[in-house]
Parts: sequence; C-alpha cells; structure tokens
Amino acid sequence: MALCCNGDSSDKLPLWVIEKYKNPRCFKNVNLGSLGSTYRSNAKAWMMQIIFLEWLNAFDLHVANSKVLLVLDNCSAHVPLEELPARIQLRNTRVLYLPHNMTSKIQPCDVGIIRNFKAYYRHRFNRLLLQRLEDSIDQAEKIDVLQAIRLVVPVWATDVKIATIQNCYRHYQIRTTEGLGQAAPTEEDLIDKDVIDELESQITRLCYKNPMDIRRLLTYLDEDIVSYILMIDEIIDGHLPQPEGTQADDADEEDNSQEVAPVLTKEASNMLQSLETFWLQQDDDNAVFISH
Repeated sequence: MALCCNGDSSDKLPLWVIEKYKNPRCFKNVNLGSLGSTYRSNAKAWMMQIIFLEWLNAFDLHVANSKVLLVLDNCSAHVPLEELPARIQLRNTRVLYLPHNMTSKIQPCDVGIIRNFKAYYRHRFNRLLLQRLEDSIDQAEKIDVLQAIRLVVPVWATDVKIATIQNCYRHYQIRTTEGLGQAAPTEEDLIDKDVIDELESQITRLCYKNPMDIRRLLTYLDEDIVSYILMIDEIIDGHLPQPEGTQADDADEEDNSQEVAPVLTKEASNMLQSLETFWLQQDDDNAVFISH
C-alpha cells in the first residue's frame, strides 16, 4: 500500500495496492478503472523498485502544472535520485530523501497518518467480520483483494480526517507557519480517539482469547517490512517466457478468490429502487449506521 498526501490534506493521491496475484479471480467482470486505486502485483506483495519508479512517474504527472517537494523515507525500494533511469524525467517534482533513522521523527505519514489509516481499516474490517459472522459465512475472517480494496479506498478518501493529517504535519514541524501561537499537537492528537474506542468495543464483541492492545497493534513491528529489491537473477527470470506449470503460472492458480457475478442493468435499477425505499423507511436512530 502506498499512501501520499500534502500537508493541508487538499490532495490525497489515490492508493496504490500491491498484492501477490497478477490476475485475481475476483477481478473478473470488474472494471479496474472504477476501483478508485491502482493495483500492482509481485510474488511477495511488497513495494519494489520497479513499482516505485512507476509510482514516481505517475506522481509527477499527477502534480502537473505545480512545483512540489516530495518527502520520502529511506525505504530500500525508494531509488536514489542519482540512480533514477533516464526514462524517469521529473518535471514537476523535487525529491527529498530523509536521513537514516529519522523517518519516525520527521515523517508525518510514518506514525500518525498511517496509524489512523490502519485503525480505520481495522474498524471497517471488524464491522464486516461481525456482519459475516452474524450471517454464518464460512471462514468469515478471510477476504479477497477486491473486498480489501473496497475497504481501504473509503478509509483513505473519507475516514482519515483533514484535521488529523494537519496535526501530523504540525507535530513534525513541517508546516511551521501554520498554527503559530497554538500548542503543538501531542502524540495523543495524532490519532482519532473515536475510532480507537470503537475498535476496543469491536474487539470485545469478537471475543478474542488474547487480544493485543489496540495501540500496539497499530504500530506492530512486523508490518514495517514492506519493501523488496529484486536480485539480478530474479529480474532476468521475470522477463523470460515461462513454460506452463512453472511457479509463475502457479501463483495465479493459488488465488482462491471468487469471481464477481455480472450484474445486469435491470437488476441494478431494481436494487437502487429498493435502497431508496429502504432509506425512506428509516428513522433518525438508524441514520448513523446507514451512513457507514
């Protein structure tokens, strides 16, 4: 997952989602251009230099007609400026790479913004899980990449609040001219307390045997390993024709997600009419639930 936004939250870049399957079954009959995100794949489902270079080029096009400073940490997938290939011509972007061991001190996304993103994702996932358990769905906790994307896109678009992003930038003193005379945001101000309370309530309802503290869960160390540099042999193998039955073919065969059944226009129209009727029948007590 690649998150990127500016300091006042006026521009959140669409998410890039990275998974291991090149052509998941759940994408059949789905217009990928309607997902609200960009999907890429590799065997480890990590950010890789080749994907980063594509993302960087897309970022530069996204900010066309502007001049921006892109702040990046020293993740191994982030190709140094002096090593950028000739095909990557940044016309609108100046890149600043943070020094080693400084990311957690001056990178707003690293703790505050990503932590809120994780919290709201888990909130939506737990709500889906509770519904699936109520509906007696087998292996209710297992979702495919399409279902995951349908969770993360609204999290990034609406759940992660403008005030939270602005607090994170102010806390790391990147936006020094804004909020002068006000107390600097504390660590507690960098995460939405409401979603933490709701997560704790959901965990209680899910009856986990040994639940992890929610704040520790949101900064779980094992999740820090998200990048990978291809070795030369892997690069060569990736560009060679693969005979049937090799590992390259097996990767897609292991995808056990379900195809999405096509929905006819008439069926969609009937569903919309039913939803309109449903909405008209609700009282104010249900308004908050329906809005989610």
